[in-house]
Amino acid sequence: MVVDPLSRYQARREQLARGGFPKDGTLELIGEVLRRGERLGREGVDQALRALGSAEIDAWLRAQSAETLRPALLRAAEESAEAALGEDVEESEVWRASSLEGLAARDRAESALRAIAAWESLHGAVSGALAERLNTVREAFGRLDGALAPKARWFIPLNSQRRAERDLLDAGERPRAWWFSARAECDDFLAVLHSRGERPGTHLRACPDCLRDMDQSVLVDAPPKRHLSAEDLWRFDMGTLSAAELKWVDGHTEKCLECAQAIWALEEGDEAIDRALAEQERAVPAARTSRAAEPSRRGPTSARHAEQRDVLEERRDFRVVLVRERQRARLLVQPLGSRAVTAAVFLTPGKPSLKPHSGPEGLQFDLGTAGGRSAHLMVRVGNNEIFERDFSF
Repeated sequence: MVVDPLSRYQARREQLARGGFPKDGTLELIGEVLRRGERLGREGVDQALRALGSAEIDAWLRAQSAETLRPALLRAAEESAEAALGEDVEESEVWRASSLEGLAARDRAESALRAIAAWESLHGAVSGALAERLNTVREAFGRLDGALAPKARWFIPLNSQRRAERDLLDAGERPRAWWFSARAECDDFLAVLHSRGERPGTHLRACPDCLRDMDQSVLVDAPPKRHLSAEDLWRFDMGTLSAAELKWVDGHTEKCLECAQAIWALEEGDEAIDRALAEQERAVPAARTSRAAEPSRRGPTSARHAEQRDVLEERRDFRVVLVRERQRARLLVQPLGSRAVTAAVFLTPGKPSLKPHSGPEGLQFDLGTAGGRSAHLMVRVGNNEIFERDFSF
């Protein structure tokens, strides 16, 4: 049974009013009601905030990772495109629901941060290590929003559902919630993406965002002729691109999700290295080394419905996922925490390991043809070997 957003939030508000705080997610529940107080009221909010201690805030902050949420939002963008391009209505609805869950994950994080701000207004500002952790999380989500908010056109196929969520938010909350608000009125832009030959409507002629996108974008069935090469990415990472080349990269990644993912993977890798070096700075002097990177070969609108995913292992710091698609297989090692994760895959004992590619979902190993084959996996977190196993694909 499909529950409309207002009924869902009303049920959450009633749970809060009864004092039925969930074991996990109390901050998110409080923030959801706070950010929709004009429609829901604030009954139970102050009581819940007074009952919370700093330990609950600390636990939530420790569990957050904007680096983990970024791949979820990128997957949501892919799924939104699948929903727009799918010919089967039922299948499109499945993609749409899955994509919306990615946006909802960002909204839940925003609700928790809003609840923390309200908690501080009652109990006083947090201090010390907790204050540093809170500031780090806020800055990380700020960087995430700065990178993805300009790409909100990817979520235009979800506009009906996004508007329903946006309109439940308090007026002051809507501008910040770009995942529900940005480009939420740009439905007509889909006509351009589908190349239906329709005359531009009033919105397309008046919306500066749509006009800019129509000038910069190409049709879905005519993708960019050139993608970023491994050499382009290496020079971008080393900072040796000219001003003209950087301008081209910026323009290309505005239109190409695949290359945008490759660029973000480089930036994410730099942040992970910086964090790892900072942790080791007092004990062991370390120096960053340059590295080359290759772009993902997998486009944003590939046939994901034909793939099968199996989670081989899930630990606190990482997840291992085996993906089978089109008679081929690949292995994903996805970092889940802030510690640096490295991995190696051996198809033949005594032979060199496979070369991984960094992408928005983590480290990716191309295993080749699937069916009746086996490999050996080793995963390290920091400098400690913590996982090793054989698997079949």
